[in-house]
Amino acid sequence: MNIIVRSEVVNNKVHPANQDDDILYINKAHKTAECANKYAHELRAEFTQLLMPAITRTDVKVAGRFTSLLNELCFMTKMTMENTSKGGGNNDVSER
Repeated sequence: MNIIVRSEVVNNKVHPANQDDDILYINKAHKTAECANKYAHELRAEFTQLLMPAITRTDVKVAGRFTSLLNELCFMTKMTMENTSKGGGNNDVSER
């Protein structure tokens, strides 16, 4: 799936562009936050499974730093997702 953030400017106001069948256009803040959270957790899982053992053998401090950064990223994306859902209703960034 290709993800493209696209909008059109009409009369000085941003409007989401039309959606094609094979391309997902993200125009809502909460949906964007959900995707970011999902990808951050996938990245952390892939890192832990595929790269962590090799990096740990090379430099434990670097492995720890990467783990810490990925954990912070996962936490921040989760909090962003939760904060955008608290707004309720329409979280379209173009309307802010």
